[in-house]
Amino acid sequence: MLDISWQALLIQIVGFLLLVAVMKKYLFGPIGGILEARQNDIQGTLDQIQRDRQAMETSRQEYEARLAAIEAEARDRIQNAIKEAQGMKDEIVGAARTEADRLVSHARDEIVREKQQALVELRTHVADLAVNAAGKILRRSVDDRTHRELVSDFINQVGA
Repeated sequence: MLDISWQALLIQIVGFLLLVAVMKKYLFGPIGGILEARQNDIQGTLDQIQRDRQAMETSRQEYEARLAAIEAEARDRIQNAIKEAQGMKDEIVGAARTEADRLVSHARDEIVREKQQALVELRTHVADLAVNAAGKILRRSVDDRTHRELVSDFINQVGA
């Protein structure tokens, strides 16, 4: 059979176990520490990335909310400006209409006044012509005082 030396086998097993213990203490321990530190560093970096991502998402939502508020305010200002412009337009049109009505009324009053004045001048002229014609017919000279009385009587008769 096989000639196995139990003593050599036992020494090799003990040597191997000692080697494993020494390697564990001096090699695997520091490497494990380095690997654990590296794992902690990577986990910290991943956590920081997650926090940064959440902060970025929060900032983006705040930005969108501010942008929406600015757009709403701009729409409100535009609507207010349109309403104000419409009000100013209505006010200007109203003022123009009032001024036009006033000018038309003034023109009508002026026309009526000038018409009355023209009628008075016409009556006076007609009366003068009638008195002159009557004077020629009667062949008498009418003095200025008599002439005025005749004109006044004639105007009163024509006016009545």
